[in-house]
Amino acid sequence: EMPFTFPPERYLFILLLGPKLLSLHRKNASTRSLAVQQPQGKTGLEEPVGLNVVFLKTHKTGSSTVQNILFRAGERRNLTVAFPLYSYQFAYPEAFSRTFVEDLPTGATHFNLLCSHMRLAVGEVQVVMPPHSIFLTILRHPVQTFESVFHYYLNVVPAFQMLANHSRPLVAFLEASARYYDARDASNGLAKNPMAFDLGLNASQEEAPSGRWLGELERLNGTFQLVMIVEHFDESLLLARELLGLDMEELVYVRLNVRHKEGEPLPKALVQKIQAWNWLDMQIYRFFQGIFWHKVERYGYMRMKRELDVFHALLRETGARCLSGEPVGPERMTDELRPWQPGSVTILGYSLKQNLTYAQYNGCFRIILPELQYHAYLYYRLDATTEKALCLVPCSFTYCR
Repeated sequence: EMPFTFPPERYLFILLLGPKLLSLHRKNASTRSLAVQQPQGKTGLEEPVGLNVVFLKTHKTGSSTVQNILFRAGERRNLTVAFPLYSYQFAYPEAFSRTFVEDLPTGATHFNLLCSHMRLAVGEVQVVMPPHSIFLTILRHPVQTFESVFHYYLNVVPAFQMLANHSRPLVAFLEASARYYDARDASNGLAKNPMAFDLGLNASQEEAPSGRWLGELERLNGTFQLVMIVEHFDESLLLARELLGLDMEELVYVRLNVRHKEGEPLPKALVQKIQAWNWLDMQIYRFFQGIFWHKVERYGYMRMKRELDVFHALLRETGARCLSGEPVGPERMTDELRPWQPGSVTILGYSLKQNLTYAQYNGCFRIILPELQYHAYLYYRLDATTEKALCLVPCSFTYCR
């Protein structure tokens, strides 16, 4: 079996492709086969294994790493992925609609995996996915989430854009948020309570007592079989493993889409302002943090500790086998492994060791493959003539956020 790699003309095509060009081609591509090359050492399955998963990919919460794990699991099992009709997101920030999804490929009876960015609308998702699909999502402490969202989308979200050239943009925004934030603009969805917005809640309201939102939180708890917590990422993966029936080897990961950190920890006063501004995210996080630890208790603390020891050893072994060193800046990565750079911050990636066997390369490459490249690889199965023709069309990659 040939190693998983892009010829130069393929990865340049993928990296340069913009969503408008995506939409033009996808109108004629919905009958393609989604079967992809199987990783070395795994047998390709003629029929997909019965695993149906919805992963709500929240913003700046470690969700790209979880998506990579699910992409790999889906590829191994020949699962049918629900792809966005346009770009790499389901028409975000609009609420999810069945009309945002590509048609089923020929021969498929249903989708198995939906894990691209969307704003949740449970009823519409349930129309697309089979009954009894497993719903997962992931949360991060709102202070770290908002700080990361702010700097990552500084040049994208309208409420942030006006401060792009400010020496202390986050401080300036929180000191006069009413001057910059317009709740009527859906493009400002990430500017206040971003996790609540992704979850489909009205996140722009003024602070309200926690009891007022209890019904919404209970509804979400009834929707999601597991809400992962970034601060306990490995424990979350072990809970997901049991829920999804994955092998522990399928959980191995490196942290993807990681920002190059600069500066010192946030001052206490700024932390308090972030918490006050993102009051609903704070309620959501605390609510699901309690539920998470209840699940860990049911899983068994001693069992969790034993399995974490095994998992951490596996992670160390994988890193030593695959990676040439610590995360590096975009200037030190090949095009096919370079994550998208928003311009406001530097996103790090990885380089592989040079002496890998074909089998090792196939596995290691997938683990470090950035979101957009993996997404495009799973989607596109085009012949060289078509790719060459499309490469002649100028398009902007900056839309692919």
